[in-house]
Amino acid sequence: MKNRTQRNSTKIFAHILVATLFAFSGSSIAQAHTKLIAANPAAASEVSQWPTQIKLEFDEELQNLGDEKANFIVVNNALGDQVSESDEVLSGNTITVTLSANEVKGPVLVFYHVVSGDGHPVEGEYKFTYGVGEVTAQGVEEPESTSLPIGIYIASAVFIISGLFFSIFAYRRRNK
Repeated sequence: MKNRTQRNSTKIFAHILVATLFAFSGSSIAQAHTKLIAANPAAASEVSQWPTQIKLEFDEELQNLGDEKANFIVVNNALGDQVSESDEVLSGNTITVTLSANEVKGPVLVFYHVVSGDGHPVEGEYKFTYGVGEVTAQGVEEPESTSLPIGIYIASAVFIISGLFFSIFAYRRRNK
């Protein structure tokens, strides 16, 4: 009787493990979102002359969803005023936006929202400083991305599966 119970518990655990592996086998693909690889002006840079445009380059081609405004860049000066126009140009893996005139010196925030090649939206932001020598940059900042690391999903799955396994094992042992 004990061997039969152990075999059933092992089968249940194996089924749960296989189901979890199938469920998470596509997660690595879904997590492979595009990443910002170059920006002009660059993140954490200082510029003495106001740029006429912002150009962002990503590691994969961006999707153009037609009339929808799915890909955009918003640029705010040190006072928080928007200085980007609404004329984004999407070309392969780059997106460019024209900037209006700006005399406000200080940190400039660049926010972007793009649709990656796999169809997932990716957002991020970075800062650069306009007016070299007049304002000190606030350290080096890496561009941010909203995609979650796959490790969180794997750790959660392991935790849930372990709980299920031990619950089933305890239930069967108690009802012997």
